[in-house]
Amino acid sequence: MDMVVSEPETGVTCIRLNGRLDAPGADRIDLRFTVHAAAGTHHAVVDLAGVSFVASMGLRLLISTARALHVKGRQMVLFGATPSVRDVLEQAAIDQIIPLADDEAQALQSLRG
Repeated sequence: MDMVVSEPETGVTCIRLNGRLDAPGADRIDLRFTVHAAAGTHHAVVDLAGVSFVASMGLRLLISTARALHVKGRQMVLFGATPSVRDVLEQAAIDQIIPLADDEAQALQSLRG
């Protein structure tokens, strides 16, 4: 699992993930992901376009980070998931906790709205 962090606009951190978000992948990025997403003062959008697989440890990472952001009055939005990854997220009801968007523009718009 690889991770690239950028700020496409002021007040938002964008984290792009690439690889498998399984137990080894989640362990590999856990601390960096949490620090970049929840430790600062920004909302976060997470690009899942490069994620080929999500397992329970990946779901746990996303949920725990979203909750940490929520406690600080901020939000996380996931976007770009492939149909198979989006299906896993929806079956696990992640979309009830973390908003899902089709693309980055839609994710950023949902933070403004």
